[in-house]
Amino acid sequence: QFGRFTCSGNQAFFASALCIAFVNLRPIVPGHVLVIPKRPVSMMHELTDDELCDLWRSTRVVQGAIKQFVRADAFNIAIQDGKAAGQSD
Repeated sequence: QFGRFTCSGNQAFFASALCIAFVNLRPIVPGHVLVIPKRPVSMMHELTDDELCDLWRSTRVVQGAIKQFVRADAFNIAIQDGKAAGQSD
């Protein structure tokens, strides 16, 4: 589940114990993906320490895959934490 969207297993291209990653439905640039915790939370401070560590480890793994897949030489890593920050419902 991602906000109000239900994601099927075939939309995710990466999964760890606590996180999944999938291509954005409306990518801004090639390689635009989302890495999210499997457990829905409203804001990042609600993640457990294990979830937070896994989120960052997963982001690093996904970054390596994106670097190879789209031959990226730079990245933007953003967190939209809360509705006012642009987080999806």
